[in-house]
Amino acid sequence: MQSQIFNTFPSPSHFNKYGLTDKRESKPKSAQKGRHSVRFSNQGSDASSQRSDSNLPQFRSKYMTAEEIESILKMQHASNHGNDPYVDDYYHQASLAKKSVETRSRYRFCPSHQKEQSSRSRNSTESQPHLHVDSLGRVCFSSIRRPHTLLEVNPPPSACGDGNSDPKSSERPLEKEPMLAARITVEDGLCLLLDVDDIDRLLQFTQPQDGGSQLRRKRHLLLEGLAASLQLVDPLGKSGNSVGLSPKDDIVFLRIVSLSKGRKLISKFLQLLLPGSELTRIVCMAIFRHLRFLFGGLPSDPEAATTINSLAKTVSLCVSGMDLNSLSACLAAVVCSSEQPPLRPVGSPAGDGASVILKSVLERATVLLRDPPFGSNFSIPNPALWQASFDAFFGLLTKYCVSKYDSIVQSIISQNAPNTESIDSEAARAVSREMPVELLRASLPHTDESQKKLLLNFAQRSMPVTGFNTHGGSSGQINPESVRG
Repeated sequence: MQSQIFNTFPSPSHFNKYGLTDKRESKPKSAQKGRHSVRFSNQGSDASSQRSDSNLPQFRSKYMTAEEIESILKMQHASNHGNDPYVDDYYHQASLAKKSVETRSRYRFCPSHQKEQSSRSRNSTESQPHLHVDSLGRVCFSSIRRPHTLLEVNPPPSACGDGNSDPKSSERPLEKEPMLAARITVEDGLCLLLDVDDIDRLLQFTQPQDGGSQLRRKRHLLLEGLAASLQLVDPLGKSGNSVGLSPKDDIVFLRIVSLSKGRKLISKFLQLLLPGSELTRIVCMAIFRHLRFLFGGLPSDPEAATTINSLAKTVSLCVSGMDLNSLSACLAAVVCSSEQPPLRPVGSPAGDGASVILKSVLERATVLLRDPPFGSNFSIPNPALWQASFDAFFGLLTKYCVSKYDSIVQSIISQNAPNTESIDSEAARAVSREMPVELLRASLPHTDESQKKLLLNFAQRSMPVTGFNTHGGSSGQINPESVRG
């Protein structure tokens, strides 16, 4: 198939207007004129080899022979096309592999050999990056590391202050801009994850002599390298002791996830990590510390909104493979965060990513406590640690719900002061739109008697919409002071 693609040319008549002739047509004409079979007119060279088995159009040149033109074409073809369809025809091969999955057939979709790591460095001494191409020399290409200046504008005199000061002395070069460094990290990270994809496909379709141990080790090192470039801090520390965090510890991570492409990088990174691994926990804890930054609202751009929703689903999938201790650490990260998480109902048009993730944590913990897993992949569970993390989160959740309900009622009363029936109906609709009922319901299996009574009182307070069973409970109401306790 590859030969068909690369050796297919337009019809010979198409080249006639460019000074090309077809050898199949030139032979009869030459015979009629009584000449020997020649390839070109007297303008060209008569030193030409005959290729009777070729149907390619013959190029006519004033200064180059046919052999010279043909040798150049061969060099360009050899430098631009190898023998690996995975590299030369990747998108078509990926399409065939996707169709084979749908038809449940096996299609070999992997590189023919292991890719060598490029020695790229952020502090490279090479002034201008080049692409080395055989027979074509060094070809310059654009690099995100050294973007070209689009426009140079001198600042106004007032911006320079003293007339003797150099206006450029206080400017920071573009190469030192933090967001440019974040974009470079994202591009490098995406390229690294492509290498991890290649390793996974090699392990799937080939049988290395060592059983794949070398490839798996290389895969692990690549993923660890990406985690190091994100500069993520593990609050638990290497020894298992908690480590204090400062506001600047996650600055690199926040700059990366502020970009839509950066959120795609984190989502893809999580998908390639082993379920339940330490790296998965560290990355997820960073996400749990910044739920409001990541899922505080949906952007107007549909593609960016889809990226945020996909990230929430990916984190939920990672949570489904965690053990109880990792769940405890992630829930504690929410409580210890300086940001109030956006606790919205699932399906909220303003964005429900944080609620979807937290709900998956509570449901996963319910499964683990009901049916504890046994195996070497899971650490010894610490139910006391989970209960402490949940109690702190439950206080945060109920405090938010009571405050939200009070603000809803006060807002409706100010708009419909004398009408009690309209107040009740409006409050019911507002609570159904803004109260995280799914989180309250998912919290029930982890509550003690006092917490259940607290939930029961609140359910009776907003009974038309919460869906809680209030039979057999107290009819008293709760206030914010009781929730804080």
